[in-house]
Amino acid sequence: MKLTDEDIAVLFDLGQTVCRSGEGVLPVLRTQFPGLPITQCPASDVSDEPFRAGEYFDLHLLDTRDHCWKVTADSLAATGLLLAMHGNVP
Repeated sequence: MKLTDEDIAVLFDLGQTVCRSGEGVLPVLRTQFPGLPITQCPASDVSDEPFRAGEYFDLHLLDTRDHCWKVTADSLAATGLLLAMHGNVP
């Protein structure tokens, strides 16, 4: 699934709102954007600069077109998302 800049902004804002409410972010985002690969890990596991930094997580764009996923800064190549979580967020 190709992502538009608008999709990325909506996903980021929705994810931050969900985290603020205490809900689990992955189930909500996956329901809203079926078919989009979305994963998460601790922020300390990611050394790349985030595409967008937030209070609850940093957003990294993923290129999932090959067998091995890779972080990308190119929004036109983004086909998935990585949420690098801060602290104890659900």
